Amino acid sequence: MGFGNSGGEIALDLAENGIDVSLSVRGPVQILPRELLGIPMVTWAIAQRHLPATLADFINAPAIRLALGSITKLGLQGASKGPRRMIEEYGRVPLLDIGTLAKIRDGLIKVNVGIERFAPAGVLFSDGRSGHFDALILATGFRPDARKLLPEATSAYVNDGKPYVTGGPTSEPGLFFCGFVASATGQLRRISLEAEQIAGHVLRHVRA
Repeated sequence: MGFGNSGGEIALDLAENGIDVSLSVRGPVQILPRELLGIPMVTWAIAQRHLPATLADFINAPAIRLALGSITKLGLQGASKGPRRMIEEYGRVPLLDIGTLAKIRDGLIKVNVGIERFAPAGVLFSDGRSGHFDALILATGFRPDARKLLPEATSAYVNDGKPYVTGGPTSEPGLFFCGFVASATGQLRRISLEAEQIAGHVLRHVRA
């Protein structure tokens, strides 16, 4: 259940090992190829990081459609907003396709609509169909909420538990957060950059 990177890659791993796999996709999705014109998508994102999200999405859209083909024929609905806008506005990272779509085209991964409810013998889908499954994997994503880790640091969080500041000093002395913002240029790259910034702040504090 879920069509983010975790759900897509788990389904791919299972299909490659001969397991009968079905995906439950609740709504519109945004998918990117791993490479575009032979260049990794992350490299494209880094090169275009200073462009407005709407412009970057507009420039990339034709090549992405050509690289992926039609996803509606696979039972998937494309999101109305481009990948950069989805990341910046909703914090939702698109699926970086490393082979999942090919397995769907081959029929080795089936696509279903969202699950309405669980039943003793399986699940009931939102379109009225039902299915029996030996195992269910919930790859439905998560919302970062750090309040339970440090409940006394109330001034460091916004209402949903995300930190006000990531990669720099917070309102709580000595408290830093790293990598709490989804990044179009690669999450590990973003974490690395923020880690260096935090280390610089800590070093200046120690020297002072």
